[in-house]
Amino acid sequence: MNLRALLRDRRVSIALQVLAVLGLWFAISTYQTRRHAGHGGGRAPDFTLTDLSGRAVSLSDYRKKKVVLHFFATWCGVCKAELPSVRAVERGLGDDEVLLGIAEDSDDPEALRRFAREHDLKYPILLATRDVLRAYGVNQFPTNYYVNGDGSVSSSTVGLSTLVGMKLRLFSAHAE
Repeated sequence: MNLRALLRDRRVSIALQVLAVLGLWFAISTYQTRRHAGHGGGRAPDFTLTDLSGRAVSLSDYRKKKVVLHFFATWCGVCKAELPSVRAVERGLGDDEVLLGIAEDSDDPEALRRFAREHDLKYPILLATRDVLRAYGVNQFPTNYYVNGDGSVSSSTVGLSTLVGMKLRLFSAHAE
């Protein structure tokens, strides 16, 4: 079979198209996360933020656990569309895994409490600060970080994540 005939083969054509889409997806994802904290396996910046009950929560409290940091905003439509996946991930967490929501619009904790109730969010919601958003390079929502148990960043994403994508990234992180 010559090259021209091979390229006309439907299966080869579909495979090449899939490879092109995956390559484009990978390039865009890499570009979007190029300024993220810990890009390439570095350390996730430690922080101490207040949760909706007023308790101080630090990332270092969760050493030796896989951590999903879900940066979101209540006004963000994509964030709302992603919530079913985030809730499903939270329901399926193992003993060595934790999910922390970090809300950009932290100036009104009561509005965040209402949002959490309306959307059945059972995981801890932390009130973001500009310093934490800057340290993590978050300027688009939603942004998700997957942190290994040693505090290094396993991966990060920007935009809508699917349940399968979130579970695969969490699975690829390591607890210790």
